[in-house]
Amino acid sequence: MTHHPVRDAWVEVAEQLEAIGLKMKLHLEQELSEDDRDDGAFERLVEKLDDAIDAVANAAEDEAVREDLRETGRRLVDAMSATYREARRSVRRQASS
Repeated sequence: MTHHPVRDAWVEVAEQLEAIGLKMKLHLEQELSEDDRDDGAFERLVEKLDDAIDAVANAAEDEAVREDLRETGRRLVDAMSATYREARRSVRRQASS
């Protein structure tokens, strides 16, 4: 099996972002009542947006979400570094050919 450090690094970033999205969704669902989820009326939009803002604020206070964001930041830096290293190697190979 071929190892692709650049692709692997970006896959890790995507997986981490997906995990954060799921946690954010859970916080939003906790803020919304069952009636809010079933009601599609336009008038409820403002309330739902307020609920979403509350959910984001609650998620920001959640240590698990905060740690996920820190880890995602680290993985993003790793992915960018791997991409840069691979691009640099490619340029050097082409320059020496």
